[in-house]
Amino acid sequence: MRNIFLILITLGFSLCIPALAPAAPQTLTYTQKVLQVLNRLSFGPEPGDIAHVRHIGIKAYIEEQLHPETIDDSRCDNDLKTIPTLSMTAYQLYQAYPPAKAAALGEKPNPDQVKAANQHIREILDQLTQAKLTRILESQRQLQEVMVDFWFNHFNVTFQKNRDKWFITPYEQDAIRPYALGKFRDLLGAVAHSPAMLEYLDNVNSSVDARYVPADEMDEYPQMEKMMDQPMSADGKPKKSMGLNENYARELMELHTLGVDSGYTQDDVIQVARALTGWSIQGQGKPGQNDVDPDQVFQFKFRERMHDLGPATILGQAFDGSQGEAEGEAVLDLLAKNPATAHFIATKLCRRFICDDPPPALVNRVAQRFLDSGGDIRETLRAIFYSKEFMSPTYYRAKVKTPLEFMASALRVTNAHVTDTQKIAQILNLMGEPLYLCEPPTGYPDDAKAWVNSSALLDRMNFSLILLGNKPRSPARVNLTQIDPSLSSGDDGKKILRGFFQALLDGQVSANTQKVLFSKLDDPEISHAVLDDRQKSFEASQLGALVLGSPDFQRR
Repeated sequence: MRNIFLILITLGFSLCIPALAPAAPQTLTYTQKVLQVLNRLSFGPEPGDIAHVRHIGIKAYIEEQLHPETIDDSRCDNDLKTIPTLSMTAYQLYQAYPPAKAAALGEKPNPDQVKAANQHIREILDQLTQAKLTRILESQRQLQEVMVDFWFNHFNVTFQKNRDKWFITPYEQDAIRPYALGKFRDLLGAVAHSPAMLEYLDNVNSSVDARYVPADEMDEYPQMEKMMDQPMSADGKPKKSMGLNENYARELMELHTLGVDSGYTQDDVIQVARALTGWSIQGQGKPGQNDVDPDQVFQFKFRERMHDLGPATILGQAFDGSQGEAEGEAVLDLLAKNPATAHFIATKLCRRFICDDPPPALVNRVAQRFLDSGGDIRETLRAIFYSKEFMSPTYYRAKVKTPLEFMASALRVTNAHVTDTQKIAQILNLMGEPLYLCEPPTGYPDDAKAWVNSSALLDRMNFSLILLGNKPRSPARVNLTQIDPSLSSGDDGKKILRGFFQALLDGQVSANTQKVLFSKLDDPEISHAVLDDRQKSFEASQLGALVLGSPDFQRR
């Protein structure tokens, strides 16, 4: 077994060192173009996908995926109906999976109650994971799933943050999914109104702040009275209070729209934060209160008394402060149509669909399409998919798969039947990409250097061996001979390898990978030959794992 890992690591080095990567072809064959489309617009081809694209044509497939509403996805939809938490509101989730203090009926919970409550709440995360994997593996609307994953990562929140345990399911369902291929401004607005984002970046309690209110206007803010009573600082102004929170405003500009190097200032951050004061959440009310509509609990609520009424200037545009919630909407309008936002979003999309360092000329063209279309995500993607760069040999298999992409593509191409989604989640944790648990607002990185190292490669290879070997600890079951009758153990190692080259990569295997794998068939640990015994026996699962572990499969 040790030799198998050494072979896989040797192959894996070409993921790290560009000079060792499979040489780019001078031109792409039609088969390579089909694979390029499937590897970029989906989580990898499953049996039948290549034939489907060949049958209807590449352009028809792209247009089909750009319009997911035209694709019958009833099988996936029916399976999703068996996951109860997907149809629950945040407050329903809170009631069904209460925190320890709620479960203890007002009494201080003991450690056992806290542990039990947390384990119960964990079921929400388990069902979220089950739903995501169901969609990735079963949905025919693959581009939509790719874009939901992309935008969730772009507008990242984590299950671990306070009440987001109950907010994150409707966040993905209602704020991300409906707008994944729509207008960016609609998506931005849905995220900005989402309790999950407002909680995650601490805007729920952000309010008018004594530091930014002239003394002669303080009486307009009844909630500021306690702040006025605080001891003054040496310069005669109220001390820093809990009023204004800049977290969401900063990430809104840096990570969601303009990008970090777009020229905005710290003062712009402060002014955006002031414009968004009062953007909050309806709480569940105090025990015994009957004035809170249950349907509004844990929904967006604009709190006028928390809103800063003072004038502000943001990116050179004046706001008089009198518009209430509409002032925040105007700020979102301003950010969404800014050319810096177009460039930032175009760069991230080109990085996802082209290469880690996308060519500036392409980014500029895509950004211009974003602007010209009013931030239409579908049109922006179309500009990428029909660009000359998308089918350029230079960018063929130019991306290293993230752990999720690698695992998903391995499960899809082998037509695996997932038996334990929690084990899938645990393996992804080991690989460094736990679902819904990324803590930084930056989300997970989308470049090779973040994912390629010896430990990560070992984890991937170990998963390949477990998956194809149908080991007891495997989270899925694979029937290799159902994929291709030739994929069975035997004495002809080259025949078995060629069968896997065709089944897993449609025959598109680099000369280097073939040379390395064929040369290792004489290794006793692979051939299972003893001393000078000429009789060899090759395990199909081991040879298949070598192919899954090759750079040809781990690149897309």
